[in-house]
Amino acid sequence: MDRPTVFAAALLVAVGGIVYELILGTAASYLVGDSVVAFSVATGVTLFGMGLGSLLAPHLPGPSGIAFVRNELVLGLVGGASVLVLFWAYGSTSLYWPVFVLLALAIGTGIGVEIPLLVALLKEHGRDASVGLLSKVLALDYLGALLASLLFPFVLLPTLGLVRTALAVAILNVSVALFMLARMGHHPRWTWSTSSALALLVAVFAVSSGVEAVLSTRLYEDPVVAATTSRYQKLVVTDYQGDVRLYLDDQLQFSSADEARYHETLAHATLTSVAAPASVAILGGGDGLLAREVLRYPSVREVVVVDLDPAVTDLARDNRLVRDLNEGSLDDPRVTVVNADAFGWMRGTDATFDAVLVDLVDPSNERVAKLYSVEFYAAVAAHLRPGGVLATQATSTFFTPHAFWQVVATLEAGAPGRTVVPLSVNVPSFGEWGFALSLPGDGSALLTRTPLPDGLRFHDATSLGATTRLPGDLPPADAEPSTLLSPRIHTTYQGDMRHWRY
Repeated sequence: MDRPTVFAAALLVAVGGIVYELILGTAASYLVGDSVVAFSVATGVTLFGMGLGSLLAPHLPGPSGIAFVRNELVLGLVGGASVLVLFWAYGSTSLYWPVFVLLALAIGTGIGVEIPLLVALLKEHGRDASVGLLSKVLALDYLGALLASLLFPFVLLPTLGLVRTALAVAILNVSVALFMLARMGHHPRWTWSTSSALALLVAVFAVSSGVEAVLSTRLYEDPVVAATTSRYQKLVVTDYQGDVRLYLDDQLQFSSADEARYHETLAHATLTSVAAPASVAILGGGDGLLAREVLRYPSVREVVVVDLDPAVTDLARDNRLVRDLNEGSLDDPRVTVVNADAFGWMRGTDATFDAVLVDLVDPSNERVAKLYSVEFYAAVAAHLRPGGVLATQATSTFFTPHAFWQVVATLEAGAPGRTVVPLSVNVPSFGEWGFALSLPGDGSALLTRTPLPDGLRFHDATSLGATTRLPGDLPPADAEPSTLLSPRIHTTYQGDMRHWRY
């Protein structure tokens, strides 16, 4: 066996190994909503499996070349099926965590076997298995890991999605096995087995979109009418008898049955507290529903919607069901859509606004925690015009009360000298939901500067005023602000949510 063959195999299997690890972490984060836990478990268990595989490699029966081929066949079949199995387990049983751990362990073990077998294969063919050779094989392995870590978020996941990415890597594993068989000479039985496995994987890849759709349907109560995966998240739209719902990474974002309660509270509590609002920024809100409410004010001349993911804003424009809900708000000539990170955009713009509405996903992971920090709110407040108002969604006052008060405390710390008013409204799809408004001075502008516009589904002046009366069973306020260096909001939110995971 010559060195170029082994080097090529090492590079290719390294790409596949890292992609499997990233696939498992991403799939678990979709399902459980906590990327820190998902990727920590995926990485730890996979690395542990790699250690086991390294110890197991010298004890595998048969010549090293055949052992390598056999390993690639098993790894390809297990890895290719991993996402399908994990999603099936999540949708059909309560044992998805044990299934996830077993998959990560099995895949890690298969990855750990590869390099020792390739080095042993060189030795069997009379090649020098020196430290220098091993270092070159490992260097190629690490190069493959770098390539995989770039390919996965920028090419594979957005283009193929999780299921087909897993199958594509499995096809790579089996193709490497065929390549090695061709270089090793005549092995009819293994060549037939490997070719059959390759044909099976290609066939499953060809029908995987339909299989994925069936599995996705099992995860949701209602029929899935649209599904896509961007470089940031998975987007799913369901529809059942006119109840349209949007899920991001399997977390419900809105239900058309009651979304007006949420969006009308955030928009109108803010804009009625500003005299003749003309310029409004919406951070998040890529579904266009909050923009719909803002555009009801005749005085509004400019709305800037800043949402990180172009797939969300494209969905809001192109999907008929979502577009009907937002009334085509993102195509209104007064609206400018910016696909950018809200924190970076606020720091980089010179624009000022009469109102800034922060409509972001809950701080369930460390990636979002920076958007609930003192530094972020300070950056936003710096772009308010005199008399301007800053408002943010603040998680559930019932399910995550400590996180709610922490958002309030953080908003107070980020914009000192202003008055923060907490609000709450019942949204049946989510329960009691909280908001926080940062008002100039003593807060006397609350709900008094501009009358409510026509066309609202839920609120009138009386019901909007009632949102200032917080639920009686809400725990008292006692929270420290969350900062970039100490993102307390993430752990506080997760602590609150643990009480409801039964």
